[in-house]
Amino acid sequence: MNKDTCCNNRKKNTLSFVAMLGIVLVLCGLILFAFNIGWLNPAFKSIIFSWPMLLILLAIMGYFKRQKMFPTILLLLGVFFILPRFESVYPGFLGSAGKDFTSNFWPLLLIIIGLFLIIEVAVSRKKRTSFITNFVGTQSATGESGGWISKDIVFGSSESVFLEPVFRGGDLDVAFGGIVIDFRKTTLPDTTVHLDIDAIFGGVTLYVPEDWCVKPNFDSAFGGYSDKRPNVTAADSDSKSKLILKGSLLFSGCTVQ
Repeated sequence: MNKDTCCNNRKKNTLSFVAMLGIVLVLCGLILFAFNIGWLNPAFKSIIFSWPMLLILLAIMGYFKRQKMFPTILLLLGVFFILPRFESVYPGFLGSAGKDFTSNFWPLLLIIIGLFLIIEVAVSRKKRTSFITNFVGTQSATGESGGWISKDIVFGSSESVFLEPVFRGGDLDVAFGGIVIDFRKTTLPDTTVHLDIDAIFGGVTLYVPEDWCVKPNFDSAFGGYSDKRPNVTAADSDSKSKLILKGSLLFSGCTVQ
């Protein structure tokens, strides 16, 4: 991927985000106007303008960006916590399950999310194994070959040192676990390298050389990114070698050291 392609993709992503933000603002304005002139029941304000609805909105935006795992988790959480609000507006909406809905059924939410994660990891591993076999060479679903790295961690941890001479990219998936990778014995090619990271209730720690230009581009909810390199050099926007960290962080963190 050359520099012009990267710039074009970045511009398209920015325009898409601005357009989506504009649509959200227009809808919010129309809904508030409808409340003010009495077209909508004021009781619906506690439903529409609530944090569960925000999760649902973020999920929809994620689907527009062709993501699956992260938006689906947000959608499940949003729908689960917004149902009791409908019950408060329309008593009996949930039937006999409406009484203490959240406290009674939150274990079921954990089961559904857990099953989804297991299925998603199984499908991703199958696709990734097929990709590696066709384009990189025979390799297990978690490992490194040809400068690429791939890891799936669920309820566990992984620590490794990347020993390939050139790092060309890869993807890391972690749920309820942690991944630690040391990249200080490898180099970046004269191009932009992408490392996809999807973390749910987990953590990812990357040890990289201080002269690497690292750019985060995460969708996060209750998560965060930090670069703790003590003497990291200023990022050179004209540098051909860049490491782009992208993906999603849900109740998770990504640290560069």
